[in-house]
Amino acid sequence: MKCRSDEIWEPLFHQRWGKIIGPTAFTALERMAKGENARILNRSYMPSCFWMLPLTCIWSFSRHNDKALLEEPSERFASMYSDLESGKLWFPAQVYNRQGHVGFLLSCYDAELNYVRDSDTFCARYSPYYPRVIMEDGIPWARIRKPPVDTSPSEFHNPDIAEEFRPGDHIEVQWKRCQYFPYGWWYGIVGHAANCTRDDQDCKCHLDEVLWLEFRQYIRDSRWRKVPIKRKRSREDSSGLDGFYGGIRKLFSEDEISTWLQLWPKESLQ
Repeated sequence: MKCRSDEIWEPLFHQRWGKIIGPTAFTALERMAKGENARILNRSYMPSCFWMLPLTCIWSFSRHNDKALLEEPSERFASMYSDLESGKLWFPAQVYNRQGHVGFLLSCYDAELNYVRDSDTFCARYSPYYPRVIMEDGIPWARIRKPPVDTSPSEFHNPDIAEEFRPGDHIEVQWKRCQYFPYGWWYGIVGHAANCTRDDQDCKCHLDEVLWLEFRQYIRDSRWRKVPIKRKRSREDSSGLDGFYGGIRKLFSEDEISTWLQLWPKESLQ
């Protein structure tokens, strides 16, 4: 039927879902809409077995070069749109300020999401690497994004070129409290070393082996305010009681930076 053709539904799909459905989720949705693993991912079947399905099972879909995906029927976008709107399918994305908890302000964590049409919000099930299932309801669209990089929350993200980081750069850094927890992405700014004059012409911080990260949502005396990590590394840094720091990504997009600033807390954190 022409009214369900991709020619009509593809632009509608991207307009509605494009900001939160990334390439990995899209490939997984194509497969699920096609019927593969539908029994597992169907919402009515979720309580009994979905919690045993790790995010990596969904992410792995995108790593397969399956020619069958290139031969999808012309109604695939209509099917995916309908299944998402009805809450039939769950998909991987990331959630800002998870659970509304002060300890997660200005962070973004991976989750499996399900749309709830009655409230126009989402239900999230956070990474199964936690020792127990963690759910959150009532998440608005503004707190959801598609993953900016194809890195699972259990993996160290290979950093951008270390020499590119300079004081004042907006960044996201992977961080987790315990070694067996998944990483979240935390917003910060590259700071100056303590002995730097902060003069643009004299500053040599970008040549230092130590990279100082500032989290300015915290008060100046907070132990979380400023953290030193090694500039060149291929594995996570442990700061003792302060958790584990993974890879860093520099933010070039004004939209990304603006989104973080809109989430800024009204009062400084301790």
